[in-house]
Amino acid sequence: MQTIAVLMTCHNRRETTIACLDALFGSDPLHDASLEVFLVDDGSIDGTAEAVKKCYPEVHLILGDGNLFWNRGMHLAFERAMQIGFDAYLWLNDDTMLRRQAIQNLLQTKLSESGGEAIVTGAVCDHDTGNSTYGGARYLDPVFRPFLCEVVLPNGLPQEVDVINGNVVLIPNSIARKLGNIDPVFEHGMGDTDYAMRARKLDVKILITADYVGTCSVNGTEGTYRDKNLSLKARISQLFSRKGRPFRSWFVMCWRHGGWLWPIHFIWGYMKIIIGRY
Repeated sequence: MQTIAVLMTCHNRRETTIACLDALFGSDPLHDASLEVFLVDDGSIDGTAEAVKKCYPEVHLILGDGNLFWNRGMHLAFERAMQIGFDAYLWLNDDTMLRRQAIQNLLQTKLSESGGEAIVTGAVCDHDTGNSTYGGARYLDPVFRPFLCEVVLPNGLPQEVDVINGNVVLIPNSIARKLGNIDPVFEHGMGDTDYAMRARKLDVKILITADYVGTCSVNGTEGTYRDKNLSLKARISQLFSRKGRPFRSWFVMCWRHGGWLWPIHFIWGYMKIIIGRY
């Protein structure tokens, strides 16, 4: 019997979080695996923590102060789980609704690699349209990684990818120990991309599932630095916010993975917003 720690973080979307847990615990029975959930509730004021305690008292609930955001919340959940030790760790976004055979598909994809030594990212699609939303991508050019990639769509077989979205990601313990935790230098986003980049530098394989394992809508752009209806001043303000491209996080991403062109990647990441190219 292998043990799997499910790692989640949430903030102020009680119904969505409970629906995600409903889908997870409603998965087809696993005869050779058991699940334990580590959920960071990052300062929710909408009763999320209370609802989780009532509906799923077996969940390891970790309370944040509202300043962790996604990446640092996942870092905390990962840290707590690794202190106990599991055979595998499953990142799961609380807005991702797993299909009944999702966990089995992730495990089967892992086993498709010799020895099961691979990270597996689950492909997810939009609930209404069926269009692919999150999963993995492949480098188009090694010089411009991870800034120039093509999305990989499921084709009925596991495929290798270089970049992942953190919605549904299964990490074997051996790889988790090799790579360590998500880097908390990243405040909200980018930590999943960095994790994949670090894995590929160590020749760790990353596979995307043969089929979709769940549904998740694409994050909207309204009110973000990508919203062209906002004034330039407002967009720049959002660009440097914790949910945009905070200076230190973006610097580390470019410096760590941008190769000798990292200063250009760093500057262009901001300039394309300012000059209206993004």
